[in-house]
Amino acid sequence: MQRQSFDALYLERLTNADDATERDFAAYFGELLTIKLRSRLRSVHQIEDVKQETFLRVLRSLRQKDAIANPQALGSFVNSVCNNVLFELYRAESRMAEPPEDRPAEGKDAEAEMVDEEDRVQVRRVLAEMPEKDRKILRWIFFEERDKNSICSHLSVDREYLRVLVHRAKLRFRADYLKRVGKPV
Repeated sequence: MQRQSFDALYLERLTNADDATERDFAAYFGELLTIKLRSRLRSVHQIEDVKQETFLRVLRSLRQKDAIANPQALGSFVNSVCNNVLFELYRAESRMAEPPEDRPAEGKDAEAEMVDEEDRVQVRRVLAEMPEKDRKILRWIFFEERDKNSICSHLSVDREYLRVLVHRAKLRFRADYLKRVGKPV
């Protein structure tokens, strides 16, 4: 396909509805739009509909005086109108699309919830039987998510020693939990 350039005379003939010029316009841009639309639409009927609507809008715009100031911009104008028609088609199709079917919730089932609750009860029991200092450290660090510096000042220890205390409390908790439940945390 050979590129075509457009001048003011060509636009004037299109504006005045010259049959030969309109056929030339439709043939030239019809081929270009078909190439463009094949990659965007699956249906031959939709491609034809978009092309026809594009031609209709372009010719209607040209028949209004001074629709295109620069004749060299005719190709860009046709392409822009085609894009607008295409986006309107996409929007219309998305409005008419089938609603998604109802599916069961992605959340946990009742059995999993019961198991989780049993685990929470066991954790609370193990914590209740631990020494108070270990229980406080674990609660502050993991449940209340307190700042470690404030924990250090409350316990009158530095950060390094707090790390040791947390490690020991976790080891005690793990050992007590495994004795009680028999499965790893």
